[in-house]
Amino acid sequence: MTGWIMSIVGVVVIGVLIDVLTPEGESNKYIKGVYALIVVLVIASPIAKALKSDIDFSKYFDSAFQTDSTFVDYVNDDRKDEDEQKIANSLKLRGYENAQVVIFERTGNIYGIDRVNVDITLCSHTKEECEEEIKEIVKKTVNCNEVRVYDNK
Repeated sequence: MTGWIMSIVGVVVIGVLIDVLTPEGESNKYIKGVYALIVVLVIASPIAKALKSDIDFSKYFDSAFQTDSTFVDYVNDDRKDEDEQKIANSLKLRGYENAQVVIFERTGNIYGIDRVNVDITLCSHTKEECEEEIKEIVKKTVNCNEVRVYDNK
């Protein structure tokens, strides 16, 4: 802490010298700009050191914050429903009006899609005709790599 204060004092002294010794004109503006950058770096240097250190914040905040799992589940279910509707709308635009979409989420609090199942039993197309196209539509719509297409005809 004392080293940081001494570096601030040193920068202030150098700033006074720069102000006294630099001539008026165009170069003075650039010199003061560089000096201002140095001042900001010297003042902000303890922040970088604090970020690099391994401070255990859990002893300060562990009991203060807890996850509301009910709310997280509600938000994740809402996002899942929106994604299923988005996929169904994208498929409908391509001619798959009656496709049934089911998203399987990854486990955990953070929403993520594990796989998408698309049932085209009620569509007029067969799995062999459109499987690759449906997989591409789903992958582009929700960025999911595992897509399974079912046809129970």
